[in-house]
Amino acid sequence: MLRRKIDKALLKVLGLALVSLCTLSACYINTIEEPSEDASGNFRVVEAFSFTAEIVSQGRVEVWGINGPIDVVGVPSASKAEIWGERRVTSKSTEDARDFLRQVQVRFDAGSMTNAIFVKTEQPAETHGRKVEVIYHLRVPNHLDAMVNNANGNVRIDSLAGHVSVELANGNIQLREFFGNMAVRLTNGNVTLTNFTGSMFTFISLVNGNIDAGLTLPHQAECELRTVNGTIGLRIPQNTSAQFSAEVTNGTINTTGLVIFDSSTTPKSVRGRLANGEGKITLKTTNGSIGVTGL
Repeated sequence: MLRRKIDKALLKVLGLALVSLCTLSACYINTIEEPSEDASGNFRVVEAFSFTAEIVSQGRVEVWGINGPIDVVGVPSASKAEIWGERRVTSKSTEDARDFLRQVQVRFDAGSMTNAIFVKTEQPAETHGRKVEVIYHLRVPNHLDAMVNNANGNVRIDSLAGHVSVELANGNIQLREFFGNMAVRLTNGNVTLTNFTGSMFTFISLVNGNIDAGLTLPHQAECELRTVNGTIGLRIPQNTSAQFSAEVTNGTINTTGLVIFDSSTTPKSVRGRLANGEGKITLKTTNGSIGVTGL
């Protein structure tokens, strides 16, 4: 029942984000006249940007990137959101980089049409060898929810109490000092979770890469960590109360510092109960090992 309620809440956040995306975003601009042109080179042009939004009724912040790192940090008792960064183009000449940079824009909305603070990279679909990056830094009230969607670049989220959703194709994800529910989907890269406390639902799905997580789970919380090719390392308090399941296809499972009651163990799986079994921990990898440590 808890899992179903949380899933519905996350789906609601995702649905609202898609509505705002459809409302606010436009198609990529593509005015390149010579599709065969190779404009790669080492000449870079950089321009900074910044936005500020007073927080009135906005409930979340959304960041839609393409290439470049994104960091979001929650600030206790803050009354406004501050967003800044750089647009960068590297090309065959300074003039070409400057001309192309005009087509790389950051769309911003402070919540006039939705209840979300919204920033999004817009650029031509084809760069013809140019390297394009948009770097985002956000400092927001720590009670806000956050949604981050990026193609290539590291994502860091720090000190938020709201719910967080991250979708990333290539890059590393780091989350620390976190209290809200969290869902992460990553294709290539590593995920690191540090000092997670209070999250009732923690979900990570990874294709190629490793998961390293330090969690403190409240009663009846759920934690699900999955990777196809990579290892899972989990550190939890010794008094954690949860139904426990760990499964590998090609790899090993090692648990230390934990007492697992009613355990059922094979070379490829470990199942049982931690303390009173009030929550749920599910760990699964296809090619890799799982290590769980009680602290």
